[in-house]
Order: sequence, then structure tokens, then C-alpha cells
Amino acid sequence: MNWELFQAWLLDLEWRRLLPELIGKGLGFLAGFAASWFFLFRRRLRDLQRFQQGDSDDVLFQAHYLLPVDSARVASSQGLEVEQSSGVISSEVVSPPVVQLVFRNVVAKLTVNLLYDNPAARELVKELTEKTSLNDPVLPTEGTLGFELLNDAAGFVAGRLAASPFPRKLWLFCMTCEDRTVVRRRCVRCFLIQVEDLKRFADWSWVRACVRVERPWHWFRLVALHRIARRWQAEEEQFSRMETDHAMPLVDTHAVHRHVIPLSLGLPDNEVAVADPFQIDWIQHQSAMKNWSVLLEESKAAGGRPAMSEVDLN
Repeated sequence: MNWELFQAWLLDLEWRRLLPELIGKGLGFLAGFAASWFFLFRRRLRDLQRFQQGDSDDVLFQAHYLLPVDSARVASSQGLEVEQSSGVISSEVVSPPVVQLVFRNVVAKLTVNLLYDNPAARELVKELTEKTSLNDPVLPTEGTLGFELLNDAAGFVAGRLAASPFPRKLWLFCMTCEDRTVVRRRCVRCFLIQVEDLKRFADWSWVRACVRVERPWHWFRLVALHRIARRWQAEEEQFSRMETDHAMPLVDTHAVHRHVIPLSLGLPDNEVAVADPFQIDWIQHQSAMKNWSVLLEESKAAGGRPAMSEVDLN
């Protein structure tokens, strides 16, 4: 390139107009870059803070099993002596039979955004997770949109397990979000439990005396299942009267709907525990449960009325 021609081209440029334009566009680019970086960095910090606090957009589908515990292990956990020759507990015999609660994920976890393609549904789920508590862990879905949230989640797990090789059984399904004050990680947990097992959880005296767990911090799951069992019983009474009058469910608005719904699923029945049965010391959690106003209900007493207690956990 001829140097003289280049110099002449530079001299012919309108610098009074060109220089302000270059400076303005450069400053605009730098400002846009800084703003983009700031918002991305801020979002990353917010996501990191949510992760550290245990908040999550994950959706877990967990099946609950009650595994029988042999008498020797029960005696060992309660400090009872067992005769080596016969294996019979020398002091009192534990009755009724003791069981151990275990819960396992049955499908791969996913996020709220993957489960629901509708942005309104995603926002509603996140709003509902803020309204649950240990005393009422079930997502308070209402109206048609709430019913669709519940129905979509139930349909997802039913579809994923449609080709399961295991025999089908009747399972109860509900969406929960347990209280952040008692769980390490707050997310949507979809519970699955068999009908007969949930019936037993309705009696808090049975839960307190006969149910063991795998880890000490699983005590909150026992409370959650008890509260769900009580809600399921109330819904059974309510909807047994209502559903006989609804002959056209496809045009029903579902303003009032079940929150614990039955599903036919094929899940494994050979689950094993990964830890020895642990007996919860409920006295240790008595003050916390009282502060949270958790309602614990015993089996029906004389007269058919349930015995309720918010304080007595012994």
C-alpha cells in the first residue's frame, strides 16, 4: 500500500464527526459488556447462595418401604438381653412388630423446568413450596391449575414406570415440600407409599413405638408421613361423598381435588436398609415440635374421637 495515499486518506477523513461516533460506540459497547457481566455475576451469586442454603429446583420421586426388623436387632437397639441359645428376649417381648422406614428414589431426579413446560406452572410450584410446613407438608394445590400440577407429576412417574418388570401394586402419591428448618435440602419431593403402610402412619402412638429409621435426622419424615396419613383419611371421607355425584370428570373444574391420589405402579419389593434400625428419641425433639405447632394424633379413643396432642411426644 502506498504510504502517501494512506496519509492522504487520513487527512480527508472528517475527524470532527468520526471521533465522537467512535468514542460513543466504544463507550456503549463497554457499558453493555459491564452490565451483562454484572447481571450474570449477580445471577451466579444468587444461584450459589440458594445452593449453599439448601434451596433447589429439583423434583424427587421417592418410594417408602416398611421393612420388618427381627427381635434380636430390636432388643439390641433397646438394650435388652437376648439368650444366646434360644435367641429369645429375656425381658419383655417387643409387640407389636417393629419396622424400619427406608425411602429410595425410583426415577432419576429432574428439575421443575423439565417437569413443567408451562412458565406459569413453574412459578406456581415455586410459590406453593413457600406455603408448606412440617405440620402440613403437602403442596396446597388449588383449582384447575393446581390439579394439573399434581396430575402432570403423577402422570410423569406413572409413565416412567410403565414398562417396569415388577408386579403392579396400589401406591399413594402426593407432592410435598418439607420445612427448610428441618431438612438439609429443600426441594419438591413426590412421596409414594402403599395404602396399608400409610394407614398405619395415621396412629402416632404406633409410629412412636414401632417405627425405626436409617438415620437420626429422618425423624422429620416420620412426622411428615403421619400428617399426610391424617390428611389422606380426611380426604377419603370428603371425596367418598362428593365423587358419587360427579359423572363427567372431564368437564369438572377440580376446584377441590384430592392431594393424595392412588396410582398403579410396578416398584421393586426387595429393598434393603443401608444402616441398622435407629430409634428416635422423641423427647429430644419435643420443644421444637411444640414451637412448630405440629399436631400429632393418636388412634381413635373410646367414642370414636381421635386423641390429639401437640406436646406429648413421650
